[in-house]
Amino acid sequence: MLYITNAFSLNMLPTHKATSLFINPISKDDATKIATSMPFIAAVGHPDIAAIISNDLGIHIKPDRATIHLTDNDKLLVAQYIGPRLDPGTTTLPDNAKIQYFIITLM
Repeated sequence: MLYITNAFSLNMLPTHKATSLFINPISKDDATKIATSMPFIAAVGHPDIAAIISNDLGIHIKPDRATIHLTDNDKLLVAQYIGPRLDPGTTTLPDNAKIQYFIITLM
């Protein structure tokens, strides 16, 4: 399963065994290709960040504070917002802000 989030947490990992991760920074174009190539579950809790990611990737991200537990076949597409605190209702990236994309997989 593909999950799209705006953050990564240790709570997403199995707690009963040691886990190795592969974290790969990817381009916006690659993130768009991945997000549009398969079904996904979005777990972006903040509505403004969900709107920004939606606009950036050209897909709909519904805000949802879902809890994710990764398994061996899952991929996590993380859209990490880097920038100043957002004003309420923001739907586009402000100046001096960016989204850095990563794919995280369990090894």
